[in-house]
Amino acid sequence: MLVAVLVGPFLVPVPPLEGTLPPRALGDPDSQFIEINGLNVHVKNMGQGEPVFVLLHGFGASLYSWQAVMEPLSQPGTVIAFDRPAFGLTERPLSWEGQNPYSPETQVALVIELLDHFGVQQAILVGNSAGGTVAMQMTLAHPERVSALILVDPAVYNGGGAPAWVRPLLATPQMRRLGPLVARQIQARGPELINLAWHDPSLLRPETI
Repeated sequence: MLVAVLVGPFLVPVPPLEGTLPPRALGDPDSQFIEINGLNVHVKNMGQGEPVFVLLHGFGASLYSWQAVMEPLSQPGTVIAFDRPAFGLTERPLSWEGQNPYSPETQVALVIELLDHFGVQQAILVGNSAGGTVAMQMTLAHPERVSALILVDPAVYNGGGAPAWVRPLLATPQMRRLGPLVARQIQARGPELINLAWHDPSLLRPETI
């Protein structure tokens, strides 16, 4: 059994993906790709002046989550939304030097860098689910850069994320081998997950899917 657990994952075929496109080819006319600390980040912004709203989406989502509210929020000021690392059209490095681009600390640093890029001193952070976690961590680390918090069903964990005993397993070579296959299940389960995310699925439009 031990041999099967240790060796089995490496025997599972992981075929290359076909028909993929570069992120820029999937962007919208108002998409921007800004390099922040060597990472290409997909960003959209609307409006001008203050207040400035920074929108932080949840796990498995993207800035598309905010499509219906970006224009109304831009009426009194500026709105900035971006794809957090690992999601949407933002670059997803598989190897890196220095700090992990997916770590909580780096997520906070990315928000700071984006504020600096747009010349923003203070912002209202709007965080949904795991984006709410980032918003709160940002406020604790840099309260002088946050004028207010709007938390939309935030994911608040005692200690943060997966249980401590799971994390070493996720970092094993075996899980790294199987990880792409797990992630690709979104192709088969995507519609089901979208339905679960909608309080009233009758409002789900074909263009959203």
